[in-house]
Amino acid sequence: MSFDVTQALVDFLRRWGELNPSSAAVLALLFVGGGLVPVPRTFMSLAAGVVFGMAAVPVIMPATTLGSLIAFLFARYLFAERLWRWVARKPKALAIMNAVNAEGWRIVGLCRLASPIPSTIQNAIFGLTRIELWPYLWATFLFTIPQTLLYVYLGAVGKAALFGESGGVNLGVMIAGGLTFLGVVLMITRRVRESMRALESSP
Repeated sequence: MSFDVTQALVDFLRRWGELNPSSAAVLALLFVGGGLVPVPRTFMSLAAGVVFGMAAVPVIMPATTLGSLIAFLFARYLFAERLWRWVARKPKALAIMNAVNAEGWRIVGLCRLASPIPSTIQNAIFGLTRIELWPYLWATFLFTIPQTLLYVYLGAVGKAALFGESGGVNLGVMIAGGLTFLGVVLMITRRVRESMRALESSP
């Protein structure tokens, strides 16, 4: 299923050609929309890496942050009552909300680095907390960078391996770098998830 989603996104992005103002606008809109609808950002980042390479990152980061901002504002000012009813039935969401109210941007950063909760749902939960707008924005931007870099890079390396667009030595270095980065992110992910489990079990 994940391959099918990624392939569909690759096919869609390829319709717009190389990275240019038009394709960059489409890519940005895709990631803005990703903050509002539950399309995994992992698949979108992989697809962007396959089609545009690392040049997609400067487009993805502000677009992702903007999508998160819009979802945050919707949750805080338009759909708060409805979302509160949903959150009241979700102990994990309540635990994260309480942690954000106590620790602020630090918990936002942990969730952005690695969390089993999709970013779309995170945006809604954060909108119901007492965190101020600017700490939310910069924590979202900063702590989304590692995973974005990783998955765009893996998409770009996968394309190079598939189509032979890089020499053997260079490709080996690229793959080694990607695996190293992946190992670091997985280590961070494990630590973050341990912290999140501790939050859920705390009174």
